[in-house]
Amino acid sequence: MENKNKLFVAIALNILIVIAQIVAGLYSGSLALITDAIHNFQDVVSLIIAYVAIIFMAKKPTKRMTFGYLRSEVMAGFINSAFLLGAIFLIILNSIERLFKPEEVQSMYLIVIGGIAFIINAFSAWLLGFHHHHHGEEEHHHHEDLNIKAAYLHLLSDAGISLGVVIGGVIIYFYGIYWVDPLISILFSLYILKETIPVLKKSYMILMEATPSNLNIADIKKEILSIPQIKDVHDIHVWALSSKDIYLSAHVSLEGQTTIEDFNKILEELKERLGRYGINHITVQPEITDFKCEYTY
Repeated sequence: MENKNKLFVAIALNILIVIAQIVAGLYSGSLALITDAIHNFQDVVSLIIAYVAIIFMAKKPTKRMTFGYLRSEVMAGFINSAFLLGAIFLIILNSIERLFKPEEVQSMYLIVIGGIAFIINAFSAWLLGFHHHHHGEEEHHHHEDLNIKAAYLHLLSDAGISLGVVIGGVIIYFYGIYWVDPLISILFSLYILKETIPVLKKSYMILMEATPSNLNIADIKKEILSIPQIKDVHDIHVWALSSKDIYLSAHVSLEGQTTIEDFNKILEELKERLGRYGINHITVQPEITDFKCEYTY
């Protein structure tokens, strides 16, 4: 199943969860269910953003959008992760408050509705996570979809929180210990926080056009200079347009007798060598050795 179809199924299932939790929460007077419903509704919005991002990524480049809409994936991943980070902090704050001021709820509603929410969220997270975790190792490192991973983390957080609601409901039902529910929510929130921050950081660095963390400019420069006809390389820029597209631009100083045919062969060799680093788009400006060019690196 394609990512777009997976997201559509996840959106539909999560809308059903939100409706069920709001109705049950209002009927039972459970603040926990209503809070979880609000969190799920936020994730529905995030999933819709991810769905729209996939549609835009499929659009072809135009004269105005010469790169197409490839960066929409990273934008969606950044927005999703940022919102999730804010939601997790709010959940932690509310949970801490409820640790000191426990509120009585009808535990059976927590168990039943929370259990249904957990099953649906876990299935939705598995649906997206199955694609994410079943690539080969090289594919996993170079073709990680930040948009899908952010959506996956949203659903994982929902499943964790719903499970906390169920476990809390069971303990409340048998022992009447009301502070267990916020405690479990805090533990799950801390785990999701640990998983979310790297995604937010990575998508931010891509938006800032930073050199991918797994690449070293010095190593790339050494690789380029290992080609005999290239005497110098400067003005190197390496950046990712999306999680799957890594670009390089550079100026290379060539031997004076290098011909166009020679340069074409050099380009082919550069493509092959730099491809080993995951760089799949290169732009190289050839210069003769005595050409003066101001550059930054």
